Amino acid sequence: MSMTKEVNEPHTNEIIQFLQEKNEEAKEAGIEQHARFVMSVAFTLGSLIGFDLKPEGYGPMVGATIEALTDGLQAAATHKGVKVTFVKVVRD
Repeated sequence: MSMTKEVNEPHTNEIIQFLQEKNEEAKEAGIEQHARFVMSVAFTLGSLIGFDLKPEGYGPMVGATIEALTDGLQAAATHKGVKVTFVKVVRD
């Protein structure tokens, strides 16, 4: 389930804006609160996957989620001028 920018953008803008606001609040509260916020978001996403899928859907959704996470990290790094490239290893 690959999401193109055209498909992804309208579905994520509201969520991204909300999370960016909460992220800024957490950063202002200090490093520990910021770390808690990031970990809470990751845990929540994992929980949604765990609760919403049937067992046979875990593998594909976890794979798609990891791909989306690395795509987001790559996009943010590129936007900030960080010279890093994430390499995806695919197993047949």
